[in-house]
Amino acid sequence: MNRARDTSQLELISDFFTIFTNPKRIQILQLLREGELTVSEIAEKTGLSQPTVSQHLKVMRDKHIITSRRRGNKCYYAVEDGRIYQVCDIIKGIISKRIEEIRKEITRP
Repeated sequence: MNRARDTSQLELISDFFTIFTNPKRIQILQLLREGELTVSEIAEKTGLSQPTVSQHLKVMRDKHIITSRRRGNKCYYAVEDGRIYQVCDIIKGIISKRIEEIRKEITRP
């Protein structure tokens, strides 16, 4: 029984990290770090079409990364749990360290 639960948890973790497989979703998350935005605002800031932004938002909403709320005829999107940015920052730190290591290897005589 424990093995099945552990496997299920691992699948959930793996599914969660698919958010980070698309650079545009990461870009959208970074924009939402500053506060909630509408689809049109995100499209304008990213240069993506509104349908493309909507598709990315749907993926993130389905994984409970972002939430939406209506105000009048506009829908505003925000990050559901701010701890997502801790994950982003950790990943960025790991990657930055690796890039620095590669640079050092390249510049060695």
